[in-house]
Amino acid sequence: MPRYFFDIDICGNAARDPEGVVLENDEAARLAVTGVLHDVALATLPDGKPQLFVATVRSPERGPLFRTTMRLETERVGAAALIA
Repeated sequence: MPRYFFDIDICGNAARDPEGVVLENDEAARLAVTGVLHDVALATLPDGKPQLFVATVRSPERGPLFRTTMRLETERVGAAALIA
C-alpha cells in the first residue's frame, strides 16, 4: 500500500510531514486529510483572529496530489456586534 504525507500550513507557517502514513489508495488519503485539518484546528484553538489551515497530500513518487483548505474565523453578529 502507498505512503502519503500530509504537509500542513497554518497561517503561513509550513511544516513538512517527515513520516507519512500508509493508506489504501488516493481516495483514502483524500478522505483522511479533512480529519487531519480538523485535529490541527482543535489543537491550535484560535484566539479570535482568522486562521487559514492548508494541508497538502503528497506522494513520494508523484508529488502533491490534493490540497485542502479550511478557514476558521469568528465574528460578532447581531446584538453581540453592538457590544464590541
